[in-house]
This record gives sequence, C-alpha cells and structure tokens, in this order.
Amino acid sequence: MSVSLRLSSDEKRFLASWVTQATPQQLAQVERLLTGSQPPKWNKYCPHQPWPRQQHFLSLPQTEALYGGAAAGGKSEALLMAALQYVHVPGYSALILRKTLARLRLSGGLLDRAAEWFGGTDAKWNATSQRWIFPTKGAAASISFGYLAGSRDRFRYGSSEYQLIAFDELTEFDENDYRFLFSRLRRSSDIDVPLRMRGATNPGGPGHGWVKRRFITGATPRDGGRRFTKKNRAFVPAKICDNPAVLEEEYAASLAMLHPIERARLLSGDWEVREEGLIKPSWLRRFDLSENGQQLLLYRKNDLFLTEVNLADCVRVATIDPAGTSRDKAKQRTSGMPSYSVIQVWDLFYRPWAGMALRSCWREQVGFEQLCQAIADTHQQWKPSGMWIENEKLGQATVDVLGGKLPLSTIATGGQDKVTRSVKLIHMLDHGRVFLPTVNNDWLDTLENEWLAWTGHPSEPADQIDPAAYAAQLFSRHDYGEEQGIMGFFEL
Repeated sequence: MSVSLRLSSDEKRFLASWVTQATPQQLAQVERLLTGSQPPKWNKYCPHQPWPRQQHFLSLPQTEALYGGAAAGGKSEALLMAALQYVHVPGYSALILRKTLARLRLSGGLLDRAAEWFGGTDAKWNATSQRWIFPTKGAAASISFGYLAGSRDRFRYGSSEYQLIAFDELTEFDENDYRFLFSRLRRSSDIDVPLRMRGATNPGGPGHGWVKRRFITGATPRDGGRRFTKKNRAFVPAKICDNPAVLEEEYAASLAMLHPIERARLLSGDWEVREEGLIKPSWLRRFDLSENGQQLLLYRKNDLFLTEVNLADCVRVATIDPAGTSRDKAKQRTSGMPSYSVIQVWDLFYRPWAGMALRSCWREQVGFEQLCQAIADTHQQWKPSGMWIENEKLGQATVDVLGGKLPLSTIATGGQDKVTRSVKLIHMLDHGRVFLPTVNNDWLDTLENEWLAWTGHPSEPADQIDPAAYAAQLFSRHDYGEEQGIMGFFEL
C-alpha cells in the first residue's frame, strides 16, 4: 500500500530536515503510521516492541545489569521482557522480586502487567506458587514472582535454581540480600541460557549508596553514554523520553510538585544529588599502621601527615548495637529495611593527639546466640579493655550471659533519640578527631555510605551510627584520664 501526501514547500523542507536527524526507530514508526504495517512481534507474550533503550538493556552480555534512573523510563517492563527472553527454552526459570508482597501486588504493578500480557495466551498462572508456566517442547519454563522483605526471606529460595533473577526497585533492597541471591543463580548443563542478574530502579532509597557504588561509580561510558560498564556489570540509564508510552510534559509537570532532590532523581535520574547529611565527607580522617604495627599514623585533611600515636598509649574498647529492640522491629515493619547487629573496636588516645581510631566493624543479621559468639570472638581477637552494649533488653540479656566471662557492661541510651546520642560523635568528626583505616577495611565502604547518607530520619539505615556515638561518649569520660574538653577542639 502506498500513501500520497500533498505537502507545501515549507512542509517538504521541514520533513527533509527531520529525516536527516530522525532515528531508525522514528523512521520505522512513521512508516507504520503511513502504511498501516506492523513490525514482526518481538515475543508472542509481549504486546509491543521493546523501546530502543529497553532493547539495549535486553541485549547486554554482562552477568549483572541495572536499568533506570528517571521515573517512567519503562523499568519494570524491561525486567518483565528480560524474563521473557528465554521462556521457549525447556526448564528455564526466572524470578522477579519486589521488596514486599504488598508492593508486588500494587495496582498496575508487575503482577498486573504480567496478567495483562500473558492472560489469554497458552501460559498458565499458578496462584499458589505465584508463577506463570510456559509450555515448551520439553519441560515447562516459568517466571516466578517473590519478595525479600528481610534476610530471613532469603531462605524461601534456598533450594531453587534460576537463570534470571531480577530486582524491581533495587535501591529498596539490602546489598547482602542481593549478593546472597547469586547462590540461587545457576543452571544444569541442558538449559542453554546465560545466567543473568538484573535490576531496575530510580536513584534514592535506603540502598542508593551501595547500588551507585556497585554499578555507577567509576563505570566507563560506552556507545555514546547509552550504557556504562564496570567489571562484568553494566548500567543503562533511562529517562522519561525513552518511554514513548508516557506523556512526557504532563508527567514532568506532576513531578514539579516534588521536593527538589526527589524531583532531580525521578525527572533526571540524578544519582549524585542527595540531602545534606549530618556527617560531611570533608570531616573524615584516615590512619595507617606503622611498619612494625606498633603506631597509628594519623592524617589530617587531604591525607597530610599529622602525627603518630603509640598503640601502648591507646585504650581499646568495643561498642555494640545488638539490634532487635522494639524500635528496630518497628522500623523494619514500616520501612522494610532490616536491622543489623554491629560490633565496633576503637582505639582511644589522648597524646600526643586526642581522638579515636576505628579498628574493626562487624555487621551482621544474627540471632542472640550468634551475637554472643561474635562478641566473644571480638574479645579474643582484639583484647579490648572494656566492651559496652546498648542497655536495651537484648543488651542486658547479653551481659547476663557473658558478663562473668568478658569485660562487658551496658551503656545507657538515656531515652534519647539517635541524633541526640550522636552529638559528641558529630562534633568530634567535625573537628578531625575520628580516624578511619586505610587498610584491612573491607567493611569501610558500607560504613561510610551509611554515615554520609544519614540525615537523622528514623527510617534511614543507621546501625553503624550508635556504636560510634557510644565510643565518643567513652572518649569524653573521666574513666580514661582528664576530661578532654571536646567542645574546645580546633578543626584540622
């Protein structure tokens, strides 16, 4: 079928100019509008072709890939399309996760979208297992839907094998839970498909720091910025304009009502913008160990050498946040973020310089017995002169069990909120009195990301704040010498 159009000279000149700048996808779309033709169907279970940015995501060879940035960029659809890519292969199995079951069932969410796409096809829904079953020439393929509200939910998938695991809104998840799911990413030799870990998300959320660090920080731009690669990972940024199904101007007008930081994240996919935290990056100081391991080498701003402190002149303490308090449980119910037990080991020193150095930070989700064992292990390895644990119920129970064997005592929260408890810590950081290690610090990225992102909001991850705040309280006590007059410290 051919179409004849009568165009004015100006219209012809405009069209000629537009054609030279149009993408192949735009030209194909115009041709379909004029001729009424339809492209070959990408997948019989998907009602439309992937948009160009989605197609780029679907073609990635990397084991790990992240899609998204701005809101309405077609992220959830991209994950559903990725799951569909191999449903023709006998035995293939994919898993798509949301943080909670309630979010999975949201109106217009992934379950609704799957029902819209697969209903009326030869695929069958199993409501008990939350799984769509697809016929093949051999064993059936499947796409399962699940949730991962906390670390205990990991074991829902303990005996399963998946060739694709996809996380919708990845920044809602904890990094340890994400990493654990790699143990479920496997296949038998007769399932000839690649193993893929895929995520989609906007910037922001509790996991913003670790997702940015894993996929974006230090990544190399490729294909004119259409993707970024880092090791065997890829990031495909997407914005509203990459989803032709959304009315861009109308949606942008809706986002204009948001807080500027949230607007920048959702409208532009900006991973750099964030609220001003209570702890500033410029406050962080470093230390190293001398060659003989007997001195702490302290550095001021810009890694300029400050002084050395003999370990023999230090007082070593351990501070512990046991987690599991009523506040922690309430926070986990409301925000979906798990609470961690944390044990930190600090060296406190008062000459020739006054400050404290973080030697170790242990952070895990454990039960009471495992926490007691971790405290005992910490004492055996680091030999602190004293160990202090938060005086909530779990803390007192820990002292009851271990107090006769270890120098373990409770330290009072005083009924104060976390920000109030942290005033001395924040002031010490501000004045260059808190030092972090340059070596033996595989836990440091997680700690720094939590510290720097913390604005004091109760819903934010802050398990590694309290033990540091307790160390600052211990530092200022008379128990370890004269009162240091922290408020009079000058900034380095």
